[in-house]
Amino acid sequence: MKHVTPVFVALIVSACAHQRETPKIVEFPYADELLREVQLRSGRAPANLDSLELEERSTRRIYFSALYHQYLTLGEYLGKKPAATFCPQFHHDKIETDAGIVPKVSMYPASAVSEEGRQFFPELAFRGRTALGAYHENLRTEIEVLCEEGISDNYYKFENLVTHYAPKASFHRNPKAMASVLKIPVFANFYLIKMLETPGAVSIAPEERRFIEVTRTHWFGQYVTEASRQRHNFVKNKMVRR
Repeated sequence: MKHVTPVFVALIVSACAHQRETPKIVEFPYADELLREVQLRSGRAPANLDSLELEERSTRRIYFSALYHQYLTLGEYLGKKPAATFCPQFHHDKIETDAGIVPKVSMYPASAVSEEGRQFFPELAFRGRTALGAYHENLRTEIEVLCEEGISDNYYKFENLVTHYAPKASFHRNPKAMASVLKIPVFANFYLIKMLETPGAVSIAPEERRFIEVTRTHWFGQYVTEASRQRHNFVKNKMVRR
């Protein structure tokens, strides 16, 4: 099992600071051996980086739509009403995302998971609904900043990834890339939510497909799909209890 560690410093340095943004980076566990296998297979496969029509959306719009969709998903699980009823910077994108389908997720308590399978249960990074609620509140704060200003500290991390690292094959082959992308909320949320979705029902919304395409992190999406299957096997084999 591997945890997120500081890497690729240039990727995670923000270009500006917002006083209202004080998010704490959650260190999600992941299976490093599985990650290496996925990256190796992905590196050998022919790249198809333009399979999704991005409709010439800016990276700001792509980031906001993905983050807002994830915010709604976790809010549905927590029973929290969405904030940001007025979003002048991303009015159309908010309306479009509000009209989409919010997936259902569920979590397992830490005491329910055997040590062997803990790297496939990212919710163990939280201590119950209260901690997840605080995490969700940080998302709300960033959504509000984005709606008012159009940018956020975390957005600059995303922009750095798109501009400086997405075109580099060496980045996508490096296992440390996982630690880097998990410091960006849209990746961390995607990983958490997809692993929590009902087994066999994992799907990728248009908002999320766009951010994976524009960052060329297809290996990341493939890792989450494979890890979700292994998680399901632990549950199916009754190595996890409710």
